[in-house]
Amino acid sequence: MNTLDTIIDYERRLAIRRSIVLFATLWMTYRAFGWAAEYASNLPSVDAGAALIIAAVTGPISILQKYVFDAYIAAKGDE
Repeated sequence: MNTLDTIIDYERRLAIRRSIVLFATLWMTYRAFGWAAEYASNLPSVDAGAALIIAAVTGPISILQKYVFDAYIAAKGDE
């Protein structure tokens, strides 16, 4: 077994890429919701327009996080 095969096997056993993607998505979610909280707290009054802006920012990242987490769990079951 050559060095590259050893590295690939090591990466697969530790699931490094899968973990990096999961934690990056969690970090993006944390930042998006932090921004939304700051944005809402700086508004004089929260109306439907503000709620739509917050939903437009936090909605897609929440959906992405769901798919990444589902893929992470599914891949853990394949081991």
